[in-house]
Parts: sequence; C-alpha cells; structure tokens
Amino acid sequence: MGSITYRKLGSSSWTSFLPAVAIVGLLGTHLTAAALGLYSSAPSVSVVEPLTGSSLEGRMQIAVRADDGPMGSGVRGVEFQLDSTSGTWKPLTLDPSSMTYRGTWEAASGTVGHHDLYIRATDYTGNHRTVYVTVNVSASPTRPAGVQVLAPL
Repeated sequence: MGSITYRKLGSSSWTSFLPAVAIVGLLGTHLTAAALGLYSSAPSVSVVEPLTGSSLEGRMQIAVRADDGPMGSGVRGVEFQLDSTSGTWKPLTLDPSSMTYRGTWEAASGTVGHHDLYIRATDYTGNHRTVYVTVNVSASPTRPAGVQVLAPL
C-alpha cells in the first residue's frame, strides 16, 4: 500500500490559495446552475410607458423595467417591435440612473388606429419574455386651409 504524507502549509500558502478557490468556486457555481437548468426562468417585464389604451401623436416614449431576479443570469437586453414579433427588433437603451430601458418611436410614421407594441426582454442564457400594450395612433392635428405657421423671431 502507498503511504500518505501530511505537510503543514504556512499561512502565506493559504492566503494566496483561498482567493483562487473562491473565484473557481463562483465560476463553477454559475456553470453548474446553467447546466442544471436553474436559469430557466425568463426576466420579468413591466411597461411603464406607454400605458395600454394611450392615444399618441408625434413621438411615442417607451419606458420598460426588466429584472431577472436574484437567481437569474441577468438581463442582456430589451427590445421592441410594432404590430409583429417576427420582424426586426429595435433595442431600448438602459438608463442606469433609473434602471429603466428607454426608447422612442415616431407615431406619425405609423398608420392611424390601434397598434400592438411588443416588448421583449432576454437574459444571458437566452430565456426571453414578450409582453405587449395596445396604443392608439391619432391623426396629427390639421390646420385650416390658408393658415401658415410662422417661426418665432
């Protein structure tokens, strides 16, 4: 049989060894959680602006809060689309001061009537949640014939 030799390590060995163990342990924990499917829930999404049923003219402000929770992998991004989920998604920008994703859409470029604004939040493991609000795009106010708008002096 083989023999086992025990050696006492000095305190400096433990000091330099422990941070490496902590980093490997943290990385291993996240990899294990991802492999076991523990990051399988999609981020929660809350549309702050516009509210369902809003009537819009001109520029539509979009504000969304998304959170992947304490056990999630984190929100990678939030995007929006109008009237479809199969086209090109447009990214919203994170405002770090309020932790709100923001963007704009020119309502005047859309057709008059009801539209569904789809919002999608995706986490770092690829899970995504899509929500929508319905808004009404109104016609731009029209001016009576012969009325000119003058620029201020």
